[in-house]
Amino acid sequence: MSLITNKNVENLPADNSGQVGNVKPVDRVDPAQSEEFSNLVQNKEENKLAEKTAEDGEITPEALQRQIRENLFKNGFNKALEKAREIAKELRNG
Repeated sequence: MSLITNKNVENLPADNSGQVGNVKPVDRVDPAQSEEFSNLVQNKEENKLAEKTAEDGEITPEALQRQIRENLFKNGFNKALEKAREIAKELRNG
């Protein structure tokens, strides 16, 4: 950050108040531990969402969006399988 002043830079007092002090090195994070922690956090958030939904008796927008996304995927996947079966049947019949 630069300051615009009429004073000479050489005469300004050193202000170290905004600087970070010495930081101790941290041990390396094991990828398995990282994945486990991420899963725990995700499960905690999902549990909170499920509890809130159960309490209210209503579905949250996030849960609704997730259900829609899953259903669209399932429907699209099933349609693709059906189309593939039709094509395979046509190829067998000539």
